[in-house]
Amino acid sequence: KLHIGDAREVLLTTDEKYDIIFSEPSNPYRAGIASMFTKEFYEAATQRLNPGGIFCQWVQAYDIDGEALRTVFATLGSVFTSVDTWCTQSKDLLLIATHDPVTVDIALLRQRFSEGAWRQALFNAWRVDSAEGFLSHFIANDSLTRSVVAAGEMIATDDRNDLEYGFAREVARRK
Repeated sequence: KLHIGDAREVLLTTDEKYDIIFSEPSNPYRAGIASMFTKEFYEAATQRLNPGGIFCQWVQAYDIDGEALRTVFATLGSVFTSVDTWCTQSKDLLLIATHDPVTVDIALLRQRFSEGAWRQALFNAWRVDSAEGFLSHFIANDSLTRSVVAAGEMIATDDRNDLEYGFAREVARRK
């Protein structure tokens, strides 16, 4: 079931449970969008997940400083026990957050990606045609997130959320 609308409102007003929740808001420097990267938002999402559910958080990897990115990792890691990092496009990250580590079954991936529809989708999305090509987009397991959390990085909350400004600081800078 696909919901299009205010994700916070949906998560806070429904009793439904989901296997996957995918959050792909606009860039956090836009007014109000940074609230989709807060501890309270992630807590609302985890309460709506079925056991074994997956929360996916898109985050831009362009026009962002290290402090803001660490805040995203620390905040997500403060709610979920496992966060894996993937690169979807050259400057986009996908954070896969769960309460149980995700195990990759390479044999199953190879089987699925040998099938026509899966193979075509994989090629259309990432221009790869194998399980190994798919896995080449994997950046880091949860140890990255745990390191950021252990370092005491700031956590974004509804009452204190500097992310909007952290992203905005980098918008017009070209390095």
